[in-house]
Amino acid sequence: MTGCLSCALTQKRDAGEAPPWDSIYRSAFWDLVHAYNTSYFGWLVLVARRHIEALDEMTFAEAADLGALLREASQALKRHTGCQKTYVMQFAESADHPHVHFHIVPRMPGQAPEDIAFRVMRHLGVQASERCSEDDMNALALAIRGQLASMRDCTT
Repeated sequence: MTGCLSCALTQKRDAGEAPPWDSIYRSAFWDLVHAYNTSYFGWLVLVARRHIEALDEMTFAEAADLGALLREASQALKRHTGCQKTYVMQFAESADHPHVHFHIVPRMPGQAPEDIAFRVMRHLGVQASERCSEDDMNALALAIRGQLASMRDCTT
């Protein structure tokens, strides 16, 4: 869709032009990426590979794969960040991203009260100087990619 940044980023992944953090894992229906504009390490996003703007537009296959990937990404974050659990959020309301995508955010032990639940959103859309480093995001991406690939190989 013209004007949808999520679609433009998916096209970059399709062309093999995305760095590891922006192409952690790709299923037939979903792309798992690290959020590019966050100061919160491990903030992942599951992006629908086709342009849909509401959950009711998903196919049954997309929905089934989504459920499995939410679980698997949460397990990978727990293993690689030490989080207690993950938060999952879906809005698809941004003018740049009207495309269905799910935020998967690690809830760390001892997390500051001002970052609990929905308040963690203050770490998204931050200035470039506050964002996670690409080196750190790439390292996490490669670790998670390996774990998801082995998990998915076991389920087929």
